[in-house]
Amino acid sequence: MFDAKYTDVVEALRFDIRNGRFGGRNARLPSFRELSKEYKVSLVTIAKSMNFLQQENVIDIQGTRGAFVKADVTARPRSNDIALIHNFIGDIEGFHAIEALEEYAKEKKMGLLSLKAAESTQYLPELLTKLNADGFIFMHSSLTGETAEALAHAHIPFVSFNRLDLDCVSWVDYDNTGSFAGALKFLLSTGCRRIAHIDFKVNFGNYQAALHAVYRKTLEEAGCFDERLFIARDTRGEMRRIFGQQFLEAASRRAARYLLELPELPDAIIIRSFSGEVLLDEFARHGVDLEKKSRLLFALEDIQSYPERFPALLFPYREKVRAGFDLLYKFIRTGSCGPECILLQPVEKFVVR
Repeated sequence: MFDAKYTDVVEALRFDIRNGRFGGRNARLPSFRELSKEYKVSLVTIAKSMNFLQQENVIDIQGTRGAFVKADVTARPRSNDIALIHNFIGDIEGFHAIEALEEYAKEKKMGLLSLKAAESTQYLPELLTKLNADGFIFMHSSLTGETAEALAHAHIPFVSFNRLDLDCVSWVDYDNTGSFAGALKFLLSTGCRRIAHIDFKVNFGNYQAALHAVYRKTLEEAGCFDERLFIARDTRGEMRRIFGQQFLEAASRRAARYLLELPELPDAIIIRSFSGEVLLDEFARHGVDLEKKSRLLFALEDIQSYPERFPALLFPYREKVRAGFDLLYKFIRTGSCGPECILLQPVEKFVVR
């Protein structure tokens, strides 16, 4: 137990010193007593850790004068800023997330730098490793494997708000596959057999492939799998480019037309990310009362837009933002780079009418 704590403190101190937390070369470090309070360990553990770092030539302990950063240590200066990398183009969830991150950073007396990934991809990952920021948050699937490996190699902490299955990546996300399986089983329990799932088409990580695997397995076991009912055609980026801030409404109308083109309407539809009201209105324009024809279940990343008359999986985005920020802040303060992953559970509103 003592050895584990001692090695953890050595790692944290080494990271903080080499990344400029206490200043550049020849900078004086806080006293052993101050360090013991900061790292929440005993004076004995701090003394042992500092002596080890002196043997590594990271610091120079000069008796009563204190400990100093050695001249041959190249320090990465602290900026007291966090960098946010995103693909935000006007969706309400993105706006609220950035607003919340600014609020959380201000609480910690830190600044927030915002950089739109689409405008800087030609410079990544070199740009990010040289940016004067203490850590990075990646939203809207803006983190690539190449960038993740570059940041990890540079010992710069970062957190993704989307799951990315690389050993060096820390991420915060919801249990999409587990909640999806629960939604399917709920609908099957209410007598539904033809269950459609509509979502935007995505090409990052294994998110959609994992959902499709759950969809196939669950419905094959129930003897009612139909490949045509797993619908994911339009991408968010394409729809944003074509329709601007009205992309969600346009995508919802197109999704309604996809469903209307089926030989028969499904018994139930799991609607992920689309506007329920627009779907209902589009069906009504074609003379179809969708609520009477199909059972609707919504999977939403913004709890505020929950249509209460429908069962739903609610993914409050602000919860993910808070968890991700707290994780990155912990990395910055402790000198850790992870990886550490947080799997959040959605709020289920499965009400049988």
